[in-house]
Amino acid sequence: MLSQPAARLLKQLAAEGVSPWLVAAGAREILPASPSAAADAALLRGAVAPAADPAAVRRACDALRGAFAASGGQQGRVSVPVDPRAAHDASALVAAARTAGGAVGRPNLLIRVPATAAGLTAMSDCLAMSISVDADLVFSAERYEEFLDAYLTGMERALAAGRPLGRITAAASVPVGVLDAEVDSRLPEPATPAGAAAGVRGTAAVALARQLHRLREERLGTDWWRVLRAAGAEPPSLVWTGVAPWHVGELIGWNTAQAASLEVLEAAGARGGLRGDTLLNAHEEARRALEALEALGVRMRDVARDLEAAELSRLRRAWPFTS
Repeated sequence: MLSQPAARLLKQLAAEGVSPWLVAAGAREILPASPSAAADAALLRGAVAPAADPAAVRRACDALRGAFAASGGQQGRVSVPVDPRAAHDASALVAAARTAGGAVGRPNLLIRVPATAAGLTAMSDCLAMSISVDADLVFSAERYEEFLDAYLTGMERALAAGRPLGRITAAASVPVGVLDAEVDSRLPEPATPAGAAAGVRGTAAVALARQLHRLREERLGTDWWRVLRAAGAEPPSLVWTGVAPWHVGELIGWNTAQAASLEVLEAAGARGGLRGDTLLNAHEEARRALEALEALGVRMRDVARDLEAAELSRLRRAWPFTS
């Protein structure tokens, strides 16, 4: 059961346009099964699940069906992965997405694919078939721009095929905790506590988040997006994953989501209230923060490349199914 401070935090996040998602602790029960589970689920707007039995995924989808219905299908989603061993095979990812969708049989299922080049091709194909997608492992502005390209292409194809765009959801997931840890590990040890490196530790993820938020705002200002919007399309969501308690108040922006464990939500709730939108029009501050990291020898392009490879390797090792 969520404590009062944690429940209050979830309500504050929702009021700021941030969807609180729960990161499942295990595959057997994606959302907690307890007498208070229904009340807690009513405060959640999504869930990130590991590879799990379709029956467990269905239970989680059903628990969030209220949020799904109330938002017209844009919230209340459960993100589940497909086999990461197919990360560089677009056709295999599409086939896995279709299989997972058929096995779960719930409209609020969100298929999680790695945001590799093949993964984004698969995402575009899935969107064109009305399969909602969560593109995971976005670690750079360049990859996010490719995500936006794939999103628009898929939605254009769906529109041309006469599919209802309002039923299709796309999200880009950015593992902020992993990113901050990796960048900080590459910084030189400061000679003094007030050294240059000390001042930029823990800044990479928030800076990237602000950069991605700006890119999305720019793309949503184009004429073609207005055509899709008029046809019922909703903007793609940005999902911050792996958040630490201190990240929660720093990643506040409309039409974003934060995915956290119950423990992180409780710790963040104990820290106190939010201070409003921290992403909108903060791109210049983000640019300066990223330039400061580059000046200290951290090559963000290298970080993104290495993290994608490392995370894919970790996911392949952890994949529980043999076929």
